[in-house]
Amino acid sequence: MKGDVYIIDTSIFMYARGKGHHYKDLCAGLVLAIGDGSFEQKYGQPVVDSEMFQEILYRYSLIGQWDTAISLLQDIYALNMDILPVAKGEIGRMIELATKYKDGHITPRDLVHVAVMLTNNIKKIISTDKDFDHIKEIQRIDPADFSNVFV
Repeated sequence: MKGDVYIIDTSIFMYARGKGHHYKDLCAGLVLAIGDGSFEQKYGQPVVDSEMFQEILYRYSLIGQWDTAISLLQDIYALNMDILPVAKGEIGRMIELATKYKDGHITPRDLVHVAVMLTNNIKKIISTDKDFDHIKEIQRIDPADFSNVFV
């Protein structure tokens, strides 16, 4: 395996599965690269956290699309990535981050993802969500950075 460990944000899977958007093909290409192992060979290990599964289920349930949510969760689970837990250490870190970034543009769910990253010494997240750019402790990588590789 090469390189770093990357958290794959919820947004990647949502755009890959969603309707037409300028991120759809980029995100779908990334998901396919994770699935066939080429992402790990070229860049490093893709991982997710347990909060991401809840986030997807919650978002689709709000619009009554349970079957879509379940299908997407099954597909992500089948990618066999490591799933990092949200436990006591992550909650403590999330509280610290909430205190630090309470006046910013960071959602509570994003703070959970960042807390998981920091407790696992992960510095990079692949996401379309520019709010992560406000968090000094991590680096957001836009899926467009991989556009010539996986699309």
